[in-house]
Amino acid sequence: MKKELYFRNLANSGKNASNSIVKAGEESEKRRVLEMIPKRCRNAHDCRLIHIHDLEFYDITYNCIGLNVADLIGFGLMSFKGAVRKISRKITELTNMQSGGIGFLDFDTDMAFYVKDETIEELSLEFRDLFLDLNTFSRKGCEKPYVTFNFGIGDFDNARKVSYAILRAYEMGDEDGKPFVFPNLVFKLKQSVNVKTGSPNYDLYLHSLESTSKRMVPTYFNCDSQINIDANPKKIGIMGCRTRVVDNLYGDKSGIKRGNIACVTINLVQIAYKTKGNLDEFRKQIISTLEDARDSLIHRYNTLIENGRCEDIIKLNIYKDSESKDIKLTLRNGTLSIGFIGLWDALAVVYKKEWGSILEMKPYLENAVDIVKMMKKQVDDYKNNTKLNFSLLASAAEGVTGRFAEYDLNNIGHGALAAKKGYYTNSFHLPVNINADYIEKIQFEGIFHCLCNGGSITYIELEESPAGNTEAIKEIVEYAYNNDCNYIGVNFPLDDCQDCGYIGKISKKCPCCKNDNIRRLRRVSGYLAEVDRFVDGKRFELIDRVAHIK
Repeated sequence: MKKELYFRNLANSGKNASNSIVKAGEESEKRRVLEMIPKRCRNAHDCRLIHIHDLEFYDITYNCIGLNVADLIGFGLMSFKGAVRKISRKITELTNMQSGGIGFLDFDTDMAFYVKDETIEELSLEFRDLFLDLNTFSRKGCEKPYVTFNFGIGDFDNARKVSYAILRAYEMGDEDGKPFVFPNLVFKLKQSVNVKTGSPNYDLYLHSLESTSKRMVPTYFNCDSQINIDANPKKIGIMGCRTRVVDNLYGDKSGIKRGNIACVTINLVQIAYKTKGNLDEFRKQIISTLEDARDSLIHRYNTLIENGRCEDIIKLNIYKDSESKDIKLTLRNGTLSIGFIGLWDALAVVYKKEWGSILEMKPYLENAVDIVKMMKKQVDDYKNNTKLNFSLLASAAEGVTGRFAEYDLNNIGHGALAAKKGYYTNSFHLPVNINADYIEKIQFEGIFHCLCNGGSITYIELEESPAGNTEAIKEIVEYAYNNDCNYIGVNFPLDDCQDCGYIGKISKKCPCCKNDNIRRLRRVSGYLAEVDRFVDGKRFELIDRVAHIK
């Protein structure tokens, strides 16, 4: 696969008439917004030192939200089918009111309320219809809605039936049996509920692992990790992109009726280029850049309040304290995330290294952890000083990884390997081209998760589909669980022939019908996407990825 440029900033985007109009409008809105934000923040964004995410929504709406089902559709008397149909309509409505995703944090327990005497098979068919709806371009007319269902904790009969039905529906696939892209399914791990042999939902956990071995989904959220252990597992969850909302200065630890308001990602690699290997100066400039990100987020937060926007969440009463009709009291429950990208690319620049192996990197691991600790302390200080819910995010930065690298290559990096490869490595992740087994990768990354309270993920790359090999997936997931990883994904090639329906790893042509009309699904930034829709930076990264189990 050649390294070519693809003019996308998002993999979840269809090529249609709406897309053309929406993109033109977005670019116009971004230019307008850049004129209204503080000059220092605008300059930092323009020179790719920071990236202000969802810039076109800057003064219009918040990013994402975590909900219970009843928050969206109510507890009115309705059939299970009626509840599912209403969820579909409400998701379509809500996804066009905000800039990011919708996470249902306790979906199995929530949906159990609407179950009467339906069988698992009947429930599965209803969910399958919902999943078909969620894979249509109902968001802005050119995107699929970003929806995540967290489940696995409900241990009573109807909740267990719902969990089995969710997994069954996902395994069934669409009308042709092909894998779904959305929703992202997240199985919540809790030792006493489903991880421990003999626990009430241990059988569900095994079934979930089997689904992962075939479809790459579910991913796994660790309710027992350091940063989650003190929260009620029924009130927390994850967005498919890795966003985590739990701690709150104005309420209990909970993600329900709360979300991330906005995010800014900082470019650690550019900072490393500018400080020319001086570690002390590198650290100082990180703090200065964090301040740019902080100021941008505070300005955005105040602009949303002063402009009286986000009225939709007041009308729908879907955000904590929205019944007060006061947007300031409401939005203060949301989070403001500062993300980072390229930790190991930056350290390669600082120490003048080209990482060739994990053994070469280990002597610098303590320094890497110290840098993230420093960022976490700064962000915690911002939270305490401003009384706003700042958090540190291990950025996925789907649309930024190539954007940062391209700019730096042309303006600052001047041929340096970190920029020349066409992308920067996610957050604190081990570079994707480093040969390491899954144990080494998890040990290497696990220590960072507790520092990133805004969200993080560790994924393990497999060379090919482990279909049916539940034990292999179980071994990976539990090793990550035991090493304090907050969110865990397992990746492998998932290809399907669009002509005959064959599913598996396909090199060039389908082994059954010999045609080359192949859809190739890979995990891009927490959620699945078709390879031919990847943004340029993620395509370059995909070329370099090596397996952690072969």
